[in-house]
Amino acid sequence: MWALMVICYICMFFSIVLLSITGLQSYFQFMIFQASYQEFALITIVFYMFSETLIMFYFIGSGTAIKKEVMNAQHLISCYDKVKKTKMILFPHLTLNMIFIGIAFILIGAVDTGSVPASLQSIIFTIGFIHFLYTVRVQHLGFKENIAIVIELANVSKLN
Repeated sequence: MWALMVICYICMFFSIVLLSITGLQSYFQFMIFQASYQEFALITIVFYMFSETLIMFYFIGSGTAIKKEVMNAQHLISCYDKVKKTKMILFPHLTLNMIFIGIAFILIGAVDTGSVPASLQSIIFTIGFIHFLYTVRVQHLGFKENIAIVIELANVSKLN
């Protein structure tokens, strides 16, 4: 579980870097590794969606493991309530951000065809990127809470 969390943090870091480069590339129109803005944005969106999905599944999987542990010791129901609270805070932000960034990516094609003004796509991307930075903070707090719950369960298990 710890290794997967580290991988999630690495993916969050690279998502920030890739989204930053993509945003700068759209504004300044430079090439990276012979890739145009549209091509680099495709790589970025695939990695970003993979990362966010991995983080969602981390919390789903760890929540399931904690629930199984809590079911074995009925007096620890409050631990699983903390897990549910963390998910209720985290998942709406994750989902909303995936929608923002996904729409911004889709609009790249609409801008290229002239169907949508570039300013609209830029505004949606900027909102999505700023919200992503907030979401990274929420993810970090979720990881901290998850670790605290696991430590609490481990301490109770040692006592029993």
